[in-house]
Amino acid sequence: MYNGTEFEFILLGFPAFQDKESKSILSAFFFSVYVLILLENLFIIIVIVIDENLHKPMYIFICNLALADLLITTVVIPKTLANLIFNLNTISFSACFIQAFAYIYGINAQLHILAAMCYDRVVAVCNPLQYVIVMSNKSVNTMLLICWTAASVFPLFLLCFALRLSFCGPNKIPHCYCDHGSIIKMSCTDFTLNSVLGLVCGLGLIIAHVIIFIFSYAKIIAAVLKIKSADGYMKAFSTCGAHLCVVMTTLLSAAFVYISSRIPSFSMDARVMAATVQNLLCPMLNPIIYSLMTKEIMESIKKVIKKIS
Repeated sequence: MYNGTEFEFILLGFPAFQDKESKSILSAFFFSVYVLILLENLFIIIVIVIDENLHKPMYIFICNLALADLLITTVVIPKTLANLIFNLNTISFSACFIQAFAYIYGINAQLHILAAMCYDRVVAVCNPLQYVIVMSNKSVNTMLLICWTAASVFPLFLLCFALRLSFCGPNKIPHCYCDHGSIIKMSCTDFTLNSVLGLVCGLGLIIAHVIIFIFSYAKIIAAVLKIKSADGYMKAFSTCGAHLCVVMTTLLSAAFVYISSRIPSFSMDARVMAATVQNLLCPMLNPIIYSLMTKEIMESIKKVIKKIS
């Protein structure tokens, strides 16, 4: 059995795309999308920070969601590019566990922040007169602190159990990055308990957030149906439309990856590609959705562009 300083994992990436041309195409694609994600999310963070009109709960949540999206992509894509461009496909034992923790942490933070935004939208639509009192700066900061802190619970729990396993031989991970499921399969001891814990934690997290989203939007729809005027409908849609689109994109992409990973006809390369693209899809689309569907952000972006020009 190797100790943590001697043992290394080998990330196989995309086994069917090991020729130079395929790697060049994949690296160009991932690099372009990663740069786009960095520019989009950093730009929307800067816009929210510098515009005092956007220092409101909804936009503070959007800013934190952008930070979570940046964390997810930055954990995954640079190592993938290093593998594709420079053939740096090895990763140390400790670095692999750190990457797995950071990845799960980012996903959890993203879901928790979206859930907190659900509560914010429910208060805005159902109790607009109490919104300023309920969603005070102190309340928002407390909610965000809980979101970022609670996001560490599942990855710490899963990876602490994974560290109890013995790693003594198999070290070729059929993926672009280290995740919990891939790591435990490298163990030379029985990892059934770890697999069950990972499945229960993952499904439990997703189901809990789906319930929160359904319950929240059921309340919002019930409140909207009581509105008689067309202006009221449009205001409610502008208040919740962007968040609903982001929630649907996140859940549908996660469901596709979860289902495809369990269909035998899907090749390993297709599963790896689906999981990697999912990590790019939401961080790339979220800033676009909020920019196009949120009037205040769009106006602020126009002001920033005018100042720059």
